[in-house]
Amino acid sequence: MRNTGVKRPSKMVCAAAALSLVAGLIHAWAMPGHYREWWGYGAFFLVVAIAQVVLSDALLYRPRQRLFLVGVVGNLAVIALYVVTRTVGIPFFGPHAGEVEEVGAIDLLSIVVELVLVITLVMLLRVRLANRPTMSSGTVPG
Repeated sequence: MRNTGVKRPSKMVCAAAALSLVAGLIHAWAMPGHYREWWGYGAFFLVVAIAQVVLSDALLYRPRQRLFLVGVVGNLAVIALYVVTRTVGIPFFGPHAGEVEEVGAIDLLSIVVELVLVITLVMLLRVRLANRPTMSSGTVPG
């Protein structure tokens, strides 16, 4: 094998990318059923699926601290919405607004994958922050 000069992503970055891909595929798989309920629910699942698949790709090719943070925030938002729809009810929109959704096996799988993804991304953020070069008080930039 020859060295092409391309740096390979770490195992932790690859794990995060795989988790994001799995979460996106689960949302894509669930999307048609939600479209049948109401186009807005289906569109939401489409947007989440696309975002998670794009995050997966971006993690492999451009792993950056800001990307890790976006992944954490976005997936926590999806998890929070899941909790709300299973406890308080569907917020604001659509024909089922206010109704509490049932918990399903595929839902729980998605949430577990997203939680592990968030934990992995937080660990990557911590590693990046810990490895960030710092200036000592006697160092002059330049």
